[in-house]
Amino acid sequence: MNVKIASPAREDLERLIDIYSAPRLYHTKEEAAKYVKQFHDYHYIKVVKLNDALAGMLTWRVESEKHHGIMIIDDLWIKERFRQRGLGRKLLKASIEDAEGVFRKAGFVLRKVMLTTTEDNAPARRLYEKLGFLKSAVLEGLYGKGENELVYILTLNP
Repeated sequence: MNVKIASPAREDLERLIDIYSAPRLYHTKEEAAKYVKQFHDYHYIKVVKLNDALAGMLTWRVESEKHHGIMIIDDLWIKERFRQRGLGRKLLKASIEDAEGVFRKAGFVLRKVMLTTTEDNAPARRLYEKLGFLKSAVLEGLYGKGENELVYILTLNP
């Protein structure tokens, strides 16, 4: 199993735009391109490939200012056919290591990593909890009645 985690190549960006403009995500091609371009140009994207096939991605950003030391993970997904192989864990850990370098280069320390997931996403919750994330809040009905979003925080440096 050849696993590669890297910044996306041009062809990866085009593939991500196609994925984000899929009918079930309710994004037009233009909206998807804007989203991917925003993270590529102003924030951070990491992709994971398995045997050169795009298997998943993670987008993250600095919350507010670097001196606060907070990383926000906006999106993390692994294609269904590639799940249960440890790729999400590897992608998440590599992205946190990258963020630590970004903060260190700016003279600051990454203190906390924050992300959200739906309450019914048990596999994601198990992954986050195994890596030391703690459930910090429940955002009730955030995206609709009965659709609760959970806030998870990993404290690296208090």
